[in-house]
This record gives sequence, C-alpha cells and structure tokens, in this order.
Amino acid sequence: MIIIALLLLPSAAYAKPKVTRLHFFLQDTFSGPNASVYPVAQSEITSNSSTSFGLVCVVDDPLTVDPNPNSELVGRAQGTVAYADLNEQAIHVSLTFVFTSGEYNGSTLTMVGRNSLSHQYRRMPIVGGTGAFELAQGIATTRTYSTRPQIDHSTAEFNITVAQMYRLFG
Repeated sequence: MIIIALLLLPSAAYAKPKVTRLHFFLQDTFSGPNASVYPVAQSEITSNSSTSFGLVCVVDDPLTVDPNPNSELVGRAQGTVAYADLNEQAIHVSLTFVFTSGEYNGSTLTMVGRNSLSHQYRRMPIVGGTGAFELAQGIATTRTYSTRPQIDHSTAEFNITVAQMYRLFG
C-alpha cells in the first residue's frame, strides 16, 4: 500500500496544466539602419555552399501584433541562428522571445530547434520560459508570411502553444 502511494505521489503534486496560445509576427531586417540580423561567423565553405552552411548570425528581431513592421511592438526575438544543413536550406535556431508589453511584459519563452526554411510550415520546440511562462513547454509553428528582397526584409508568422505545470506542494 505504501509503495502504491509513493508511486502516485509525483503525479498528484501537480495541478492541471495551464495552456497559453500566442500569435505574433517576427520582423527580420538584414541590412540598413534598422538591421536586426548580423552575420558573426562563417565556415570555409559558406561562400560556395548553396545552403549557406556554416553561416552564424545573431538576431534581435522585433515582434509585432500584425504583419506590418510598424505595428505595435510586443517584444523581441534575441539569439542565434546557424545554417546547419549541407543539403537543404535549414537553420538551427536558439531564440528567446522577450515580451516587452501587455500581459506578458517581462516574461520570456525560449525556442531551440531546426527550422527547415523550404517547408511552408515549420514546428520547433519551446523548451522553457520565465516570468508568466515559468515551467512552460510547448511548440511554435511558424511560416514565412512575406519576403521583400528589395528592402532586405522578411516577416514570419508565429503561433505558439505552451503548457505550464504548477506544483501544488513541495
């Protein structure tokens, strides 16, 4: 009887998860006075690679409420992307979404994973968060909303679902 109680204890220590859904647009600007993506390293084959293999960039991209780059700012996406596939245009992403306004002001979510740029929809894991998103895990679904090569800008749409487990005691 005691063994059964001990086996059930860990699951009883958590409440039903809280699920949060977020929707926003990431604004990538690759050059000019408002650039938010900067290359910081490349491999010896990057310049000859059809997939930009070995290129590493740091980013500090605005997150907005709609596709217009001048719309209301809700946060920033800060981190690194590395072109990490020799055969396909794909990047390894390590980004923290830093929310700077609204209900989640001061909170963060961190996304780490592979982003296969040739796919219409891409899914990457949300591995954690802070503030309102403490103990969160989930999934980010993204797609390229628009590209404007003439001004070196692209917009990605994000839908994020996270679940948080809350400890009841302990």
